Amino acid sequence: MSVVTRRANVVGLGLIGGSLAVALRERDWHVSGSDDRDDVVVAARERDIIDAVGIDADAEITFVAVPVMRGSAVVTDVLAATTGIVTDVGSVKSPICAAISDPRFVGGHPMAGSERDGLDGADPNLFTGAIWVLTPDSDADDRVFAQLTSIIGELGADVVAIGPDRHDEVVAVVSHLPHLTAASLMGLA
Repeated sequence: MSVVTRRANVVGLGLIGGSLAVALRERDWHVSGSDDRDDVVVAARERDIIDAVGIDADAEITFVAVPVMRGSAVVTDVLAATTGIVTDVGSVKSPICAAISDPRFVGGHPMAGSERDGLDGADPNLFTGAIWVLTPDSDADDRVFAQLTSIIGELGADVVAIGPDRHDEVVAVVSHLPHLTAASLMGLA
C-alpha cells in the first residue's frame, strides 16, 4: 500500500512562513515555497526548509505569509493558481476577508512569534501551544474550515474562530495594552 504524501505551499519565507515550512516538513508534508527574495528561496532550499521552489497547483493547502498590505493581491493570485485551501497569517483580518470571497479562503492569524526573524528564526515548534485565530466569514465553506482547523491542529496550535472585525478590535486592544501600561507606570514614577 503506497502512502500519499500531503502537499503544501508556503508563500513568504520569513519567520512565520519558514516556521510553517519546517513544521510541515517535520510532519512528512512535501512543501513548495516561494518568496520575493531569490536569496531567501535559495537558502530555504539549501537548508531543506522547503522541498521545491514555486507554487504546487495541486497542493492541499497554501499558507500566504506576506506583509499585510500585499496579502489580498497574493491570496487572489494563489487562488487562481491552485485548487486547494488558501489561508493567510496576517495580523489584520477585516480588509483581506472583505476583499476575498472565494470559499476556499479562510483568514488566519497565528498568535506566535519570536525575537528572531527570517529563516534564522524558523522554528518547527513555534505554533505548539499557540492560539491560531481563524476568521471565517459568510463566504467560508464549512468543509474548508474543518480541514484547515485539522491541519493547524497538526501543527500543535489551538484554533479560535471569531469574525474578522472582532479579531481586529481584540488585536488592537491587546497590542496597545503594553504601551498604555508602560505610559501609566512612567506617569506614576
